[in-house]
Amino acid sequence: MTTSPNSPVLPSLTVRGRSGSFALENRSILLQQGGVRRRIPLDAVEEVRLDGARRPAVQVVLTAAAGTPGTVYRVTPRNSASATAFVEAAGRALPVRGTDAPREDGAAKVVVLPREAAKDSRSAREWLTIAVLLTPVALYVAGLVVLIVHGDVLGVIFWLLGLKPLAFGLFLYGASAKTLYDRWLLLRRGISVVATWDHTEGKKQIFAFVDAEGVRRFFEPDDAAEPVSAAPRRVAAAYDPRHPERVKAVLPVRTWVLRTIGVVFGGTSLLVLAFFLVPYQLIDLLSR
Repeated sequence: MTTSPNSPVLPSLTVRGRSGSFALENRSILLQQGGVRRRIPLDAVEEVRLDGARRPAVQVVLTAAAGTPGTVYRVTPRNSASATAFVEAAGRALPVRGTDAPREDGAAKVVVLPREAAKDSRSAREWLTIAVLLTPVALYVAGLVVLIVHGDVLGVIFWLLGLKPLAFGLFLYGASAKTLYDRWLLLRRGISVVATWDHTEGKKQIFAFVDAEGVRRFFEPDDAAEPVSAAPRRVAAAYDPRHPERVKAVLPVRTWVLRTIGVVFGGTSLLVLAFFLVPYQLIDLLSR
């Protein structure tokens, strides 16, 4: 469940970049930068802001005595929407101070945390995921070895050529299954909204909406989404209240029909070709 902006509980927001990351947690900001982890209490922070550079960076400015510049920690984010949301949330969480109130040196309150110990063991779920990913690879390599040992040159060539259509076919069906699953969840419990164009990130058109909890959210709609209005640019969408990051724009029926035809014919053709080039070669060899 999403926390209301007026709730005393801090939202679990982070902003990440190549230079490090900020995270809101436990009335503090956790900074990871240069291999060092620092916990910055909110009462040691004077301001959280975006600088005016071409690629805006999140700056956490610490308190300092009058006439003394405060320490500034800076992270250049990968996502401007996340940066804006983080700055707004952190700004609301800062303690209210008068302009003439005395300031302490915020740097003295910053705590350097010990390095986290590396994980010595993996969870059962992680091992299961690894096994699921490695099993097809192991089977493919084993089949190739069998063909090589038996000296089936044509079978080896077909086996190698079949990897590409097999990968593309499985990817096409897998991506379609994931999309259908998300759409099915949104059909069952999704909340309908109208999203308005907000900004551009490279070639991405980012739209924004305010959810039922009053939180402003951002997403990139499908290119095939039909606009609700042209000025301002708006599209109909739905989001999952349990996982608000799951957002999909509403698509017209003709798009569903065309994409279904494309997946059925394109994906099936690739998998049929892959079956002939890959497992069939081994089946034919072993049945001789």
